[in-house]
Order: sequence, then structure tokens, then C-alpha cells
Amino acid sequence: MTTIYTFAQSAIEEAQNAGRYGTANLYTSAIKSFRKFTGDIPLTFKELTPGLIKKYEESLLQKGRRHNTISAYMRMLRSIFNQAYVQGIPDATSADELFRFVFTGYEPTTKRAISPALIRRLSQLKLEQHPHLCFSRDLFLLSFYLRGIPFVDLVYLRKTDMRHNTIYYYRHKTRQQLSVYIEPYAADILRRYTNKHSQSPYLLPILSSTGSEGYRQYKSALRLYNQHLHQLSKMLHLNVPLTSYVARHSWATTAKEEGVAIAMISEGLGHSSEKVTNVYLASFNNNAMSKANRKVISTIHAKKKKRKKEKGFSAKKRNGISRFFVCMSVTSVTCYFNMFLFESRSDDNVRANLF
Repeated sequence: MTTIYTFAQSAIEEAQNAGRYGTANLYTSAIKSFRKFTGDIPLTFKELTPGLIKKYEESLLQKGRRHNTISAYMRMLRSIFNQAYVQGIPDATSADELFRFVFTGYEPTTKRAISPALIRRLSQLKLEQHPHLCFSRDLFLLSFYLRGIPFVDLVYLRKTDMRHNTIYYYRHKTRQQLSVYIEPYAADILRRYTNKHSQSPYLLPILSSTGSEGYRQYKSALRLYNQHLHQLSKMLHLNVPLTSYVARHSWATTAKEEGVAIAMISEGLGHSSEKVTNVYLASFNNNAMSKANRKVISTIHAKKKKRKKEKGFSAKKRNGISRFFVCMSVTSVTCYFNMFLFESRSDDNVRANLF
């Protein structure tokens, strides 16, 4: 007889084989937590009831777990057990029935965003002596310039994703395809870090492997990235430290304050499955979206009123941002970017392909 744990293990392995390493890890964490609650017994699907799921939720609440953490476990378990029901495993119950007494939604959390003035200060930090912080700063700005692209999607961008001055990619979280026009400030950063001659398929020099090893490198890079953002927060004297998602939240907040329609913001962020997107179903063409993104970026790099508006690269150079971004020569990038990725060698042995 199939136990819930043997079936769960097969679901985890299936996710791994499909390259869904994040999902596999979430499945593993949820099953580990549930098994700790039930004890090391061969629990069958017949013994799996809505009442047992409810008791599990109550035990987590008593331990002080946050509602969103508990809900995340429930959603992962629901996904696993629903697969058993769909596959016709004997005695398996539908997910709707099993989880009808527990919370599987999202509890609103405070979204941390910083103002355009603070992002401008971040862009102007003199980091010539701290090239690893310079790279992390540039990744944060690049995330903002590319409509708040999440770090995971930024890291996994492939060279083939960039065509005709536009980036096309699928969000890891929702698998929704998005396209982002590359505005000049984003292009400056990409030109500095893109390694066109490397055999690596990735656009940025962060991952050197694919598959499970690539996923481990991503997790290690994320930890190091957040550590660097924390250091940058101290340099800016911020009360709340920067994290990888602050760039995304800041883009959305700035767009809203600049009068960009909520529906367009939702589409720009790839929130196709969220309530705000369900309410605002309008579809916008890429030109309109590009104008929205340009409007947001202009709040960070506003031109002085006394100067006449000029076309081309000269106007951008006069804006002064370029000299702040150029933190190192190509040679020193190669040297110090190794520091960025290998200073956490004890974590996951993150590797990188450089210029």
C-alpha cells in the first residue's frame, strides 16, 4: 500500500527531474514538517483526513509559526496530495476536501520600498574600493530598470533571451512570459557585465552550471547578494536594510506615485495570477509598457531643468550617472568578481564565468 511519504518522495523526484528545483525544495520542507508532526509512521491516504490537517495547522500555530509560513506548507502539501488524487491513488481525497478547514491564502505583509531619492543616492555611491559591493549595487539597479525583475529571473537570464534590445523571459514563480525593453541605463550595466565570449549560456556572470548545481549556485549567490545589500544599507544609513525584493517593490511604488495605471503595473510585474490583475484585465502593448518603465526610471535620473533636452548618448553622459557606475576596469572586474562569488565558497562553492 502506498504511504503518503513514499508518494511525496516520488513527487519530489519528479519535480527535480523536470528541473523545478525550487518546487522540489519546498515539497521537501513541507513533508519534513508534516512528518515531524505525525511521527515516523507509515501514514496511508486513508488515514489522511481534513481533521488531521487541521490539527497539524493548530500545532504549527502553537509553535509560533507565522500564518504565511503555515500557509506555504499547506499549499505544498495540497499540491502533492492533489497529484495523488488525480493519479487515482487508492483512498486519496481531493485537495479541496482535505484542506477545507485550514488557511491556504496569503496574509498581507509590509512591502519594503525606497524612494527615488534613495535609489539615486545608491547609484551615486563611490564604490571603487569595493568592487563586490559595486556589482551588487548594479544588480539592484538593473532589477529596478528592468521593471522590478526578481533576482532569480535576473540570474537565470540567458544570452538568447536578449533580442532586438528587448529581454524575453519566463518568470520562475508563475511561468508567465514577459518582455522588457532595455532602457539606456539598463543597457549600460548589461554592457559592463555581459560576457559574450564565455561558453556559459547565462547573460550575467553569476552561474557557471545548469541543473541542480546551477540551483545551488543561485541560492549561494542570493545569500551573498543580500549580505552585500545589507552593507550598502549601512552606507546609506537606512533604518530598514535593502533586500533583493526591495528593487521590485520600489519600482511598483514609484510607478503608482507617477500615475501609472494599476493594471499596467500588475502586467509589468507579471502578476497575472494576483487579484489586482484579475480586476484589471486590460492588455497593454509593449510600447506603452516601455513608456511606463521609462517614466519610472526618469524619476531617478531626472535632467536639470536649466539644460536643454538633447538626444543621444551625450545627454546621458552629462547626467553624470555613467561615471558613478564605472567602478572598475574590465581587468579588475575579473579579479574582484571572483571575490564576490568565491568569498562564500564555504556556502555552496558558487562559481562564475567572467569577461
